Amino acid sequence: MSLITFDYFEKNSTIKILGNKLDKKSLECLLELLKKINNSHIKNVKFTGNFNSELLLETFFNEKKNKNIDQVLDLFHSICKIMQESKVFFTSEISGLVKGPALEIALSSNYIKASNDTVIEFNQTGLGIMPFFGTAQRLLRLIGYQSTLKALIIKKKLTFDESLKLGLINNEKDSLAEIKNKKIIWDQNFTNTFIFFNSKALSICKDQKNQYKALLSTIFEGCVCHYEKSLEIEKRWLKWLIKKEIPI
Repeated sequence: MSLITFDYFEKNSTIKILGNKLDKKSLECLLELLKKINNSHIKNVKFTGNFNSELLLETFFNEKKNKNIDQVLDLFHSICKIMQESKVFFTSEISGLVKGPALEIALSSNYIKASNDTVIEFNQTGLGIMPFFGTAQRLLRLIGYQSTLKALIIKKKLTFDESLKLGLINNEKDSLAEIKNKKIIWDQNFTNTFIFFNSKALSICKDQKNQYKALLSTIFEGCVCHYEKSLEIEKRWLKWLIKKEIPI
């Protein structure tokens, strides 16, 4: 398939996603487009097109991988940050299989519309990685830690009905406004939940692959922090995971 492009149609304020493989250049182009939109008079923007995508992570690093990890992670997080802090309201219109970086862009939107055939797939752990755009922290605050752990580690797919019930698909409540002040209560149930899912992760992956350790840790630590701090925690675990898993 082809590299992703983000084609902007000013007439109807729509960004159409074409292609299915996201590389560094594609992401940098999206960031520049979002900056341009943010500095305009536009109030509402839609993402449409292909949300079934794959991340070409190797294109983000050079031969000095360890020296540019921070810049790479800042680039990923700058996408969700500019969308969260923008005066523009973003809506993603999804359908069919939705996964990879385009899914993370959709989850960075204020609103998500979906057709009945939509299936949201969290396939990152199967690829040896974890979400890169801050998705784990947003999910924690939108659907709770139990549903987040189940979706990312065990189930890994959500149907339209399941996503609708959890509130991931919504066209009325601003998701980005909700996550910023959401607090999670740490009680005995919280502790028991993490013990259970840690055991599940080990049974799924008996050799204790690093992506499960990084994901569990970023969710556990992120639960007890303010949202902005939790994003920094997630970046720390991503940095650790990249050093362990990405052979560049």
